[in-house]
Amino acid sequence: MIGIPTALLLGTILLLLLLFVAARGSVGARESTSRSDVPLLDDEAALDPCPPEFVARIFSPDDWEFVSETGSPQLEKLFRRERKVVALAWVHQTSLAVRRIMREHTLAARHSHDLQFATESKLVLLYAELMLLCGMLFLAIQSAEPQRVRGLAVYAGTLSQRLAQAQHDLKTITAGGEFHSAS
Repeated sequence: MIGIPTALLLGTILLLLLLFVAARGSVGARESTSRSDVPLLDDEAALDPCPPEFVARIFSPDDWEFVSETGSPQLEKLFRRERKVVALAWVHQTSLAVRRIMREHTLAARHSHDLQFATESKLVLLYAELMLLCGMLFLAIQSAEPQRVRGLAVYAGTLSQRLAQAQHDLKTITAGGEFHSAS
């Protein structure tokens, strides 16, 4: 049986390893997509999470099946390279959007007087999960084709939509509270 100190040590090491993977994925996505011809949106203010249909399409095997039916190795190679760049750009932009949302939430939370610990904890865990998923997606896309990680990408897209909706709801509630206090 593992003692409590050993379990805490293992848990801490695992958490640090996961955070490293997430950070490495984010930095790597920026580096690899900056080497491509695809310009990234670095203006975080303009970023919102992509719609679920877009995410599903990027990681769908349908286009790959269509291209592979042509029998052209050059076209297949070009498609693989370009789809990988698009998928990595999506990971990078999703990561930027999630960071922007959490930064806005942190600023709004500073002015809120009725924060709930459970809700804030859930949002922090959701943020951590999303950043970890972005890191894992980056590594997975680099080592495999984007269509092979479709489930993980769709899940990350869904979580980023939930986080964006939670931030929108908080803005609405905060603006409503300011409106009532002003009158």
